[in-house]
Amino acid sequence: MTMIQPPDPNKAIDTFRKAAELNLGESMRDGSTVRLPGYGQAVMTGDLHGHKKNFDKLTKYAMLDRVAARHVILHEMVHAELDPRYMDHSHELLLMAAEYKCEYPEQVHFLQSNHELAQLTGYPIAKNGRAVIDDYNHTVELTYGAKHAKDVLAAMNAFIASFALAVCTENRIWMSHSLPNTYDMVNFDPSIFSRTLTLEDLQKNQTIFSLVWGRRHNQEHIDKLAGILNADVFITGHQPQEMGFTMLFDRLIILASDHNHGTFLPFDLSKRQTAEELVRNIRKFVAIT
Repeated sequence: MTMIQPPDPNKAIDTFRKAAELNLGESMRDGSTVRLPGYGQAVMTGDLHGHKKNFDKLTKYAMLDRVAARHVILHEMVHAELDPRYMDHSHELLLMAAEYKCEYPEQVHFLQSNHELAQLTGYPIAKNGRAVIDDYNHTVELTYGAKHAKDVLAAMNAFIASFALAVCTENRIWMSHSLPNTYDMVNFDPSIFSRTLTLEDLQKNQTIFSLVWGRRHNQEHIDKLAGILNADVFITGHQPQEMGFTMLFDRLIILASDHNHGTFLPFDLSKRQTAEELVRNIRKFVAIT
């Protein structure tokens, strides 16, 4: 019988910490924003929630080893559905993403999300009636052993803390996990995108919280944000999409990448595009073989 070797905790810790350093040291990083160049291609995803199969298809499509001017944007990788043993294996995808960053440090980028932020800060969050942080931490402990789990989780948190709040492009496309609710705009401070974040920011800043948790938008609100953030089109995740995507208010595209109808969006960085034009570029993971 072939024995399955347990993962090496020291290797995982080193990978997460190296990926965190690479995130913060990106040449395109400006404060808490990644600013992509006006050439090449971006590939934006929706929430992944531990969906390793779709992640594998994404990396196969992206071929970053062959296309140096292509950028992949990832977010919401943690907190998957439990397996029959009540284990949350999404920590495995988080490690795969960190390894991807280490392999392609200037082509792989991460966005802060509500689930990753909750995992980092310990903010209580439930999914289908369960405490997802407890399930996640429990699975990490079972995977790496009680002796190493604390250090592995700390390295994961360092990685999560290094994520950008937004990725924006010269052709005026803004990517973030979500956008603030209409009623959160009174406290919305766009200066947060131009400075390096502290742990206190991630724990307490209202603009960050509203950015990753927001779900209630309308046409006037989205148009106002477009003016504030110098964007023509927004691409986000966060809101479940049974068929993989939707377009709202003529400038907001919402993607989901965490199920069999999941999608991703590759687009040209060199020319202005409308939301309708971008929607025509959306790809389904099932089409990648």
